[in-house]
Amino acid sequence: MFTELHTSSAFSFLRGASLPETLITRAAELGYPALALLDADGVYGAPQFYRAARKAGLKAIVGAELSMGGAGTAGTGKDDRPWRLPVLVSSAEGYRHLCRTITQGKLRAAKGEARYTLKDFDGRASGLIALAGISAL
Repeated sequence: MFTELHTSSAFSFLRGASLPETLITRAAELGYPALALLDADGVYGAPQFYRAARKAGLKAIVGAELSMGGAGTAGTGKDDRPWRLPVLVSSAEGYRHLCRTITQGKLRAAKGEARYTLKDFDGRASGLIALAGISAL
């Protein structure tokens, strides 16, 4: 059974267009057992997404697509280009860790921006699942 693990909602401006409820409605029509919502640098649509999934009988998987900073954070030590890291939550502890990481990234950036590094996950990785694949910003 197919499960989409990298969906963005209208809360991810210029990346997604549908409201969380619409995404769940369509997933239910297609017979999906679950759907993941990864909005850009936040969990903005998560409450609406979760409520709609519960009502439709689908499993809601929450996460975020984080804008990772340059300065070698891609792991090579040579790559300074920004990239995106899709992160899924697998537990309540993971949700807390993701929210704290997002808050930390937002506090040190200009309004409307965020940048994260892999060090942001030190001590905060349990309950989180990072998806493979790097996409440039």
